[in-house]
This record gives sequence, structure tokens and C-alpha cells, in this order.
Amino acid sequence: MPHEYTLRAATQDDAREIAKLIAISSDGVAEIEWHEEADKEHRDPLDIGERTYQNPQGDYSFNNTTMLEINGEVAGMLLAFGMPEAEPRSPENRPAADDENVFAPYIYLEEPNSWYICGVAIYPQHRGHGLGTRLMDLANQQAKENGISILSLVVFEQNKGALNLYDRLRYTVVDQAPIVPHSLIHYEGNALLMIRSVE
Repeated sequence: MPHEYTLRAATQDDAREIAKLIAISSDGVAEIEWHEEADKEHRDPLDIGERTYQNPQGDYSFNNTTMLEINGEVAGMLLAFGMPEAEPRSPENRPAADDENVFAPYIYLEEPNSWYICGVAIYPQHRGHGLGTRLMDLANQQAKENGISILSLVVFEQNKGALNLYDRLRYTVVDQAPIVPHSLIHYEGNALLMIRSVE
């Protein structure tokens, strides 16, 4: 692991870097909404992502993001927040692959009353040094500080690199839903909900 790395709370000025890293971690899902808005406004989709994370309110905010820096430059980030209490998922409500709502699988796979790791990403040139694990450890610490006992995340079953990390960190698959195909989504098959107890 690099010796010189720091973790800090994100600011509004980090919003564009957050959007770039969310684009990586979401494997195209976040960009769907950005592209739809960008087409309406005749703007770059990344501008829409930046605007989203500049908002101090809501879950998708710089206020829920931690930046990881190496030698003063952004190398990665963690976006995580608490999920509200809700009714448990019911298998009969699981969306099908031909659902009209491309976001339906990820809404279905939300784990109530958990600390949701919405996005964790490291730029490619900084991978392989344990930084992703460090950010996952931070999510565990955040959950504990917020009095939440379960960590949750959603990952594509075809994303073997991410799955290997989560398996090693003792996350368990508890549900799945078929991906609604879209040209911006990098994978096919199923999206998996994985959870782990906070330690």
C-alpha cells in the first residue's frame, strides 16, 4: 500500500471527481440518468453528475462522500449512507429483466436499515495496493459510528474483481435481481445484494 495517502471529507469542489468515480463504480448505471438530463439540456453528462453531487442535501451528495488522496491528488472515494427502515423485500416483487424501469433491480435490492455502500472506486493506476479494502474498512467504521449493524452493497455478478474483494471481506449474497438491459450498463445477468455484519 502506498505510504502517503489521506482520507478527508469531500467538499462541493470535489463534485466532478465524485461523478467520475461514481461512473466507474456504478458500471454505467449512474450515467443513464445523467445522459437523459444532458440530452434535454444539451450538456455533457458529466456536468449533470457534477451538479448532482454538488447538492448538500439528499443521499447522492458530497456530504456523504470521503475522498482518498495520494500526494495531494484524488485516487479514489467512498460514497455511503444509511438506508431507512422499510418493509422487507418480497420475492414476488422482484423485477424482471424486461421491466420498463432500468433502475428497478437496484431499488428492489435496497436493504432496509443498513449502511449502504453506494459507491467505492479507485482510479486504475492506484489499484492493487489495498486502497479499496481501506475504504471498505472506513464504511464499517461509519456504520458503527451511526449505530447501524449491517453493511450492504449491490454488485454485478459478472464483476469478478469486485466480487472477489467482497467475498474476502466476508460479504454474503442474500438476494438478486436480473439486470434490465441498457446500452450504458457494462454487464448482463444479475445484480447481487451482499450484506455483512458491522464489526
